[in-house]
Amino acid sequence: MLVAAGHASASDYGCKVLLCLANPASNGGPKGVAECVDPINRLYNNLAHGRPFPRCEEAEATGNRAVPVNDPFDPCPSPLQPAEPDQYVVQGQSSASSVFGYSQTAAPQLGATAGQRACVGRFVGRYQMGGNDDGTTVNVYDRVVWQKAQSPRAIDLYQDNVWQQRVHW
Repeated sequence: MLVAAGHASASDYGCKVLLCLANPASNGGPKGVAECVDPINRLYNNLAHGRPFPRCEEAEATGNRAVPVNDPFDPCPSPLQPAEPDQYVVQGQSSASSVFGYSQTAAPQLGATAGQRACVGRFVGRYQMGGNDDGTTVNVYDRVVWQKAQSPRAIDLYQDNVWQQRVHW
């Protein structure tokens, strides 16, 4: 239990918030446990009004922490990296018999738009599509995973100083 008998500190709220945020989405996420609903609602309200994130000194001492971020996308799954937003990307592989020299799994798209972002794997090559005056370079990667934008208000959770998950609210 986080609260010592007869004594409650500001850190207790921060520690409870940290525990609740760590509840996996498969178990209902931060509000998936009844005891977490009020502290998480309070947290989201405080953050929305510019108040500081609560601290949990006990957890921070061991490298466990929560960090507010402003990003509508989750970090790319390892070993993928975010694509450059202004570059066209496509998943494919070298193929001498294919158009442009690559077999592709889909049509090329910009690496990021207002609604999605590409996470890309190993660079395979590039080709030019379009005319000489209005051509576009397309970067081909061995793997492309598309992420849909979510609320940019988010919290990154770290355990033992290693990023674990992002919670959007």
